[in-house]
Amino acid sequence: MNKNSSLTGRASLDFHQRLLLMAGVGSFWGFSIGSFIGGRHAGLQYLAENAHRLPTTVQGWYFYHKTKNYRMALGGIKRGARYAVRTGGLCLMYGAVEGGLDHVRGETDVANSVAAGVVSGAVFSAFTKLSRGSVRYSIMFGAAFGLVTGGLSDIHRYISGNSPTYLAWIKSRLDTNKQL
Repeated sequence: MNKNSSLTGRASLDFHQRLLLMAGVGSFWGFSIGSFIGGRHAGLQYLAENAHRLPTTVQGWYFYHKTKNYRMALGGIKRGARYAVRTGGLCLMYGAVEGGLDHVRGETDVANSVAAGVVSGAVFSAFTKLSRGSVRYSIMFGAAFGLVTGGLSDIHRYISGNSPTYLAWIKSRLDTNKQL
């Protein structure tokens, strides 16, 4: 592995920058999705709790919707924060496993990304106590995610002029077969 492969291997970022970016983006999307789900759930819960005593005046409806909006915002922030921590942690774990495998193997390629995806899917399944069929789906989703992200990273490296070593190995094998 050359000295520049750690910088050009994964989106032209070093390990710590990549971890920070992955955790930040994961937390942002987790908060966005969680706040949407939490706000909608809180709004429906408020409606269910107050369906037996709906307001009858204009001022009553104003305060009903005002309180409902406050409850929706609070519910969205609470659930958004929980989802942000979970998805940010999962993205951080994926990045740490991927970076650790890059360091141990001395090569940044798609195999490390797939392995990190499988590990992330297995850990996610263990923490959420999924059923056996869902565990298999979660691990396959992690492997597919790793394949896509690792493949895109390898394409980025190839376009940058620093092709992955497995491409050189494949080319040498093809050249050997042509000589025979």
